[in-house]
Amino acid sequence: MRIAHSLLIAFTTFSVAAATACGSSSSNGAVITDPPGPNAVIVSNDKLTPPSLQIAAGTTVTWTWESGGTSHNVTFDDGVHSPTQGSGTYTRTFTAAGTYAYHCTIHGTIMSGNITVQ
Repeated sequence: MRIAHSLLIAFTTFSVAAATACGSSSSNGAVITDPPGPNAVIVSNDKLTPPSLQIAAGTTVTWTWESGGTSHNVTFDDGVHSPTQGSGTYTRTFTAAGTYAYHCTIHGTIMSGNITVQ
């Protein structure tokens, strides 16, 4: 009986740890994970994670959509923009120093951030 109880506890602990490691779900079913690298932003519903980055000139930043199919875009104040999409990725390489403000034109300032290039 003790062995069965110990196995049940071990299995439950492993199941919880495995589910936690796989990310969490938002209220619309989209799986939210950590950004895939140091120069990456996750685009989810009404949120950019992280909204701001500091990078060196010549760095490429990747935005990854994890919005459960809800459409978003990344639009910079300098006019450069991603397509409006519900999944996929968008990349931009920053070659000149400065601060590049961006936002989603669909959701406005609730989804805004900046890239600071040093």
